Amino acid sequence: MSPLLIGATALLILVGVGLQIWVSGSARMGRQYALQLPSALLYALAGALFLFSAFPDSTAEGRALGFSLGGAAAFAAFFLLASFTWLSKTRDRDELAAEIKRLKRQNAELRRELAGERPRAAAPRQLMAGTRHEVSVRGARGHRLGLITGNLVNVSGVDVWVNTENTRMEMSRINDPTISAAIRYHGGRRDAGGHLTHDTIALELAERMGGQAQVAPGQVLVTGPGELARTHQVKRVIHVASVEGEPASGFRPVLDLERCVRNVLAETDRLNDEGESLRSIVLPLLGTGGGNNDLRKTADTLAAAVTGYFRSHPASRVRTVYLLAYTDVQAAVCAAALGLDPDLA
Repeated sequence: MSPLLIGATALLILVGVGLQIWVSGSARMGRQYALQLPSALLYALAGALFLFSAFPDSTAEGRALGFSLGGAAAFAAFFLLASFTWLSKTRDRDELAAEIKRLKRQNAELRRELAGERPRAAAPRQLMAGTRHEVSVRGARGHRLGLITGNLVNVSGVDVWVNTENTRMEMSRINDPTISAAIRYHGGRRDAGGHLTHDTIALELAERMGGQAQVAPGQVLVTGPGELARTHQVKRVIHVASVEGEPASGFRPVLDLERCVRNVLAETDRLNDEGESLRSIVLPLLGTGGGNNDLRKTADTLAAAVTGYFRSHPASRVRTVYLLAYTDVQAAVCAAALGLDPDLA
């Protein structure tokens, strides 16, 4: 048997195997069995080619649909006939698979709705213990989207902390119950009594502003981690303008939270291109500090923005982005956005 024929046979088999792997994907659920017909044809051709090339004296004869067949054609026809007989029984299987897919999608949607419809009488419960969960981003090999529960100050070993800041880039007072205040306090130098003696991160952020009164919504500024490098192994803090304020009216989330996420990831990749090693990011639920925002919509938006960025930037050296959930309600909503069981958090 010539090397050319061996190569052709191997190629037909490899293509057939590749097709079977492709049709086994969840996106083809409901058509998986019917789509295996091309693979059956390739296997039939490969088998006939190999058998009658390696054993030229072999014979095969038969009749199908009133025609007499012999040689390789008879062998291929027999293989195909058997394949068609098997595939003719696949409609019920495909219909069942399609129904299972529909029910799974419906179940996921119901879980998301339940996660976002907590009774108002039940106040959100703060989560003390920190847990981590990760899922692979479909269509972006090597990238993961995760969930961290609990207080940010209990998180360690994540390279980049994202600070959800206002468009004036004015950090919260250290006694405020905000992400900004936590980063400001724990990133500064403190004396033995715990009093802030050097406002490290806030001072650097003011310097980065360069005298500007404010930045555009979604804009990001990068500072060092201050004392967080020593205490929490943080390498960078990225401040993103995710809320904007009005005099006497308070703050509201910016309209385009997706842009905030894209800018954070793009800035992290820029720093990686300059030689830094930033592989993980913890991302709070941007703009939800006031308590009157749509948590479910925000979590879905952030998750979609992260996965969209990874799919469009497969070379990104950021490996994992974690959503931060401080309460049980936030954890349930984030878990649903990631396709996890809301109860696991």
